[in-house]
Amino acid sequence: MSTDSVRAVVRVRTLGPAGLNPPQIEVINRLQMLADEGPVDELDVDVWGPSMGTTQDRRNPTETRERVAEFEHWATEQGYTLRPAFQWQSSESAGDTGSQKQEIVTPLITLAIYTENEGALQVVYPHVDGEDVCTIHDGVEALESMADNTDRSGDEQRKQEGVPAE
Repeated sequence: MSTDSVRAVVRVRTLGPAGLNPPQIEVINRLQMLADEGPVDELDVDVWGPSMGTTQDRRNPTETRERVAEFEHWATEQGYTLRPAFQWQSSESAGDTGSQKQEIVTPLITLAIYTENEGALQVVYPHVDGEDVCTIHDGVEALESMADNTDRSGDEQRKQEGVPAE
């Protein structure tokens, strides 16, 4: 992952009547710490719903389809897949007998990391690399290791300048 300005975008399936679930809260809290202390420069949290059809949706289906298409393009370029986290299914459209619509079932939580200088999507979690599943927690840990490396670099810099480490 690049060391340019980092933007993390978390998309949750739903806030639900009881609010976020504990794993979602944990991920968002960890990312908020990284946004407060670095290396994340910007953190966005968005709700994109449990599924996104091509019609009959109050959310912005075009934006969601564009995001998913962006994620799919990234995965294809990397030789990864987004399945089974993202699932595509066909369902019969209401009022149209025999008419099928494609519906995207979104994961409970997704993390996309962008770099500002490159202006590009760097990675999406979860994704599958061969037989290895890269989870949301893997993504947060990758960002945390960037923070650790930055802290160590600062310690090394202070040592060279004769300033004691904090």
